[in-house]
Amino acid sequence: MNRVLAVAWREFVSTALTKGFIIGAVVVPLAFIAMIPVIVMLVMAAKGPSVEGDVAVLDRSGVLLSAVERELSAEAVAARRNRTVQAVAEQMEQLGPIGGGGQEDSAPAKAAIAAAAGEIPTFHVVPLAAGTDLDAEKALLSPTGGDERRLAIAVLAPDAVIRAPDADSFGGYELFVRPKLDDRIISEIRSGLNAAILRERYQANGFSPEEIRRLTTVAAAQTREVTATGERKSTQELTAMLPFGFILLLMISAMVGGQYLLTTTVEEKSSRVVEVLLSAVSPMQLMTGKILGQMGVGFVLLFMYTGLGTGALAAFGLMDLIGPVKLLYLFVFFVLAYLMLASFMAAVGSAVNEMREAQSLMGPVMIVVMLPYILWLPITRDPNSTLSVVLSLVPPMSPFAMVMRLTSTQADVIPTWQVLLSIGVSAAGAYLSVWAAAKVFRVGLLMFGKPPNFRTLIRWVRMA
Repeated sequence: MNRVLAVAWREFVSTALTKGFIIGAVVVPLAFIAMIPVIVMLVMAAKGPSVEGDVAVLDRSGVLLSAVERELSAEAVAARRNRTVQAVAEQMEQLGPIGGGGQEDSAPAKAAIAAAAGEIPTFHVVPLAAGTDLDAEKALLSPTGGDERRLAIAVLAPDAVIRAPDADSFGGYELFVRPKLDDRIISEIRSGLNAAILRERYQANGFSPEEIRRLTTVAAAQTREVTATGERKSTQELTAMLPFGFILLLMISAMVGGQYLLTTTVEEKSSRVVEVLLSAVSPMQLMTGKILGQMGVGFVLLFMYTGLGTGALAAFGLMDLIGPVKLLYLFVFFVLAYLMLASFMAAVGSAVNEMREAQSLMGPVMIVVMLPYILWLPITRDPNSTLSVVLSLVPPMSPFAMVMRLTSTQADVIPTWQVLLSIGVSAAGAYLSVWAAAKVFRVGLLMFGKPPNFRTLIRWVRMA
């Protein structure tokens, strides 16, 4: 046992106490968090390019030109932009921290959204006569057309406002733009054309556009949750993203530790250091020590990132979203997921001579492990579906799928027996993985030459 612990400590120290690991796992995430306010300030201070140009309009309806000029004016564009910013800011407030809210809280969000949208463009509407050669006008939009001011051409249908007697729907418009025109500018032109056509349709049918806007606008206060300690903003979006955060934590912690195990095993084998190690410990002791040592690395990452996330939730009074039971399950399933992944990687690392040979053997395993990650949305939306239950009971996918089920919005309705069965199945899968990996590890560690395939690895398990 002392030898196993000595190998584990050596493995942990050689990985977790290196400058590269500290910089990559600790310094970089903390620096990124510290840079968030700076990034926000830069985004708010940034200004998009000022755009001014001509929008040619061929009005085949005969009644829309003045409305298009009005809706593409700088004042109308600014008014629509303000309504959009207000709507997006209200949606972002639902994702924001718990608090009273208010105009002063949404001001930074509105400023950032407005900065991202860019400056208000200046459009000059150029009317085209009914007999205009449209192909010649469109040629002006090409890079060799010679008219750099021309931004777009809008062709309005004859029945855009008054529906034809035998038609079931109104006509619309066609929009032609010059190459590489900013998508925000295209969106502004389309919004102006839509607003102009709708306004004229309303008026042609005896409706007031302002009255229709008032009739179709519903003033609704922010959704609030009633908790044991009082009311707070709705955490629906945050709750929906919680399973993704948990699976990401589990993936990062298990994969990083397992990847380091694979790398160190291949390096020690290719440099013949493993021959020296085997003179002091048995293959089983070496593999066990390496697995435990890299498990410590995974625990460091899991503790650190979980601590940061938990601290953020605690600061906003959202600890009820996770609770101690979910955190306990996270660490339990981390151990089980890591043992299975680490066993595969230890076996592959002992069987190959170079890292590029290991990638081909690990590919099928990683595809299976990544399946719950790919299916996180259907699993979290319906954690008691047949797909979710089956994935949570089939190793090596079971730890990842069950963690997502336990952190979903319907976690309270998951039967306890399924959780315990998933733990038992995952534990059995981890035991079998370690047992099979030990067989491969003992045979492949001192073998060199052509890398084995899966059939050879299975034969090693049966013969060892």
